[in-house]
Order: sequence, then C-alpha cells, then structure tokens
Amino acid sequence: MRERAGAAGLEGVEIEVRDGAITASGSAADEKALKSLGRTAELGFRPVTGAQVVDKSACRVQNAAASEPLTTCGTGPDDATTQYVLERVALPGSEIARAEAALDENVGSWTVNLEFTAKGAQQFTDVTGRLATQTTPANQFAIVLDGEVLSAPMVTQAITGGQAQISGTFTERTARELAAQLSTGALPVRLTESSVTRVPGG
Repeated sequence: MRERAGAAGLEGVEIEVRDGAITASGSAADEKALKSLGRTAELGFRPVTGAQVVDKSACRVQNAAASEPLTTCGTGPDDATTQYVLERVALPGSEIARAEAALDENVGSWTVNLEFTAKGAQQFTDVTGRLATQTTPANQFAIVLDGEVLSAPMVTQAITGGQAQISGTFTERTARELAAQLSTGALPVRLTESSVTRVPGG
C-alpha cells in the first residue's frame, strides 16, 4: 500500500499496521484516493461471449476465480449499463510489466496505458488474433477489475507489440490511482473498510 501511495503521487500518506488492522492516514482531500489504496486491484482480460444492456438497478458486479467463467456488469457503449458473459481469464494482470496514466490529446480524456511482459505480450497477440475472427460480441475483450468490466473493446486484428490501453470515464486522479494499483500488483488479501475517521483541520 505504501508503494501504491507513492506511485499515485499521494504525499504525506502514512500507512500503519497494528493489531491486525491497517490504517491509512492523510489529507481529507485525498479521502477517495486513500480508500483506493485498499482495493484488491485484480485485473484480468476475459473474452466476451455475450453482452446486453440492462437496467442499472438490476445489474450487480460479481467476481469469480480466474479459471472460471463470469457474468458481471460494467459500462458499455454510450455509457449504458451492460451485463457481460465472459470466458475465464485469458491474460492475468500479473503479466503487466508497466502501467502509466496518460492524457489522450486526440479526445481530451485520460487513459491507462499498459505494457505486458514477454509472456503476456505473446498471450495478448494469440488471444486477440482469435477474437478478430469472431463476430460481435465474441470479438470483444473485456478488461475486468475486481469483477467490474472497465471496458470491452472490439478486436479487428491481432494486437502485437505487447501494449494495450484502458479507456473510460477517468479523471487524472482516477487514472493515476488505477495505474498505481496495476503497477504494484494485486493485494494478496481482500481488505474490508471498517471505519473512516475525519480529524478537524486534517
């Protein structure tokens, strides 16, 4: 978590472990960012087998082991709430060598750019090559973080070079937070927020 805080550019953050509990303290302005430090941040790339727009109230984010298929939710085209049926993880986040937040000047929005390990790059090429021969929605590759589909871009050809991009409704801060989480890897345990204490003047 300390490494994540540094990678996210959070200054003055203190992480303390005592009696089995972890306390993250910092500026009140960084409250959301402090909470994000405890996110598991388990990323996986899953081929899509089905997708349909649903009512937001009826869609729940689910999670499953990497070796199992998954039905979960995310934001689809035109910001519509979409339920996705996904295959098992084809490329795990552990094959990410580097993640970096960047401003896409062409569209004026923030993205997270990924660079894979040599093994991950080959897996990405193989899977995208297979998906490119499919019809919609089986030609989509869902990028799933802790069970939520961040984006599910269509694949029209094998993607070589070992790089990918995550786009969405990112601000500079949220893009940097996600890049920090992915750069430092998923937490080995799932944490649950127990309380938030606001100190006057803090």
